[in-house]
Amino acid sequence: MADILTRPRGGYPPDVQRRPRPRRRTLLVGLLVLALVAGLVVTGVWLWRRADRTPLQEALTHAPQDARRVAFTDWTQVRRSVGADLGEDPDRDAVEAMTAKAYDADLSPVSSTEEAAGALQEIYGFGPATAQWELYSQSPKGAAMVLRPPEGTDFDVLAGNLRRAGYDAPAGGGPGGTWDGGIDLVASLDPTLTPALQYVALLPDQGLVVSSDTRSYAASTAKVARGDATPVSDVAGVEDVAGRLGGTVNAMLWTGDFVCEDLSMATAAEEEQQQAEGLVDDVGGVSPLAGFAMGMDAGRTLHVVAHYEDDDRAREDLRARAELVVGETPGRGGGRVADDYELTRSRAVGPDVLLDLRPRSDDGFVLSGLYEGPLVFATC
Repeated sequence: MADILTRPRGGYPPDVQRRPRPRRRTLLVGLLVLALVAGLVVTGVWLWRRADRTPLQEALTHAPQDARRVAFTDWTQVRRSVGADLGEDPDRDAVEAMTAKAYDADLSPVSSTEEAAGALQEIYGFGPATAQWELYSQSPKGAAMVLRPPEGTDFDVLAGNLRRAGYDAPAGGGPGGTWDGGIDLVASLDPTLTPALQYVALLPDQGLVVSSDTRSYAASTAKVARGDATPVSDVAGVEDVAGRLGGTVNAMLWTGDFVCEDLSMATAAEEEQQQAEGLVDDVGGVSPLAGFAMGMDAGRTLHVVAHYEDDDRAREDLRARAELVVGETPGRGGGRVADDYELTRSRAVGPDVLLDLRPRSDDGFVLSGLYEGPLVFATC
């Protein structure tokens, strides 16, 4: 038997004879370079995806996975729309004047902080007057607000504000962690403040503020916001539905089939439910929803996204959903959505039905006119 270590018959090819064997150090350097390049590629893709996200999509990466209903307000767009440039430390009167204009323009109907904007800025140093965006999520386990203050916010200053307001500092004494207030403290600070400010978590590394009416839910939401737990954006369909809304000023989003409980005809009286069933039968029936969202853009167009389990169901339901959205509205005092909105466009894109509604009046309420049930076009 030939020795496998012997030189092959006829010798090595000349080019092989001249090729030196790579040294271990050279191999290690090569592997390190490849690992560095791979890391840069992964980082580049991550940064590209992050830059490509809308503020709503970014906000959803910080909300808990169990969120069933989510309300979003882009305060940067709101201030721009009402022509308010309030600076870094606006006084209470200026803040409340801004939020009054926002309310009249229906730019802040789903905000959890709008009514307390003046007190928030005055006592806490953050709020609608300076925030980039605000997200309020509700789940069977609790409710929480996540707010992104302006770039360059000094979280030591925010911590000092909480300390002066009477909150108990987290262990360690730094700005991070959950600050304990409680209902009695919040009620004593200002009558406009809500119980959702009883517990506040400051996240300087992420540039976020989290609050809730329970300590446990503030802590669990902060864990998500730090990237240490699964966010609602990972729930099937959520990020895509949010992306369909584009650069929305304000939005409501329902995950899974919760819209069937919260918004559709299940909340109506029995007689109205029967009327709705007849309307659905007239359009040939509808498939169950797997998600739902509404959002208003800066041009006051309302975008509705109905999400399905697959593309086929979306295509089959397109005509029915379009007819229902402009038809009768049992359970809402009579009339039709078409009396106040014009359906300007309807289409099926992947597993989603998209409906664009333009208000017939230049003023009045757009999102707030529709985001509460019952709505026959959101029925399951």
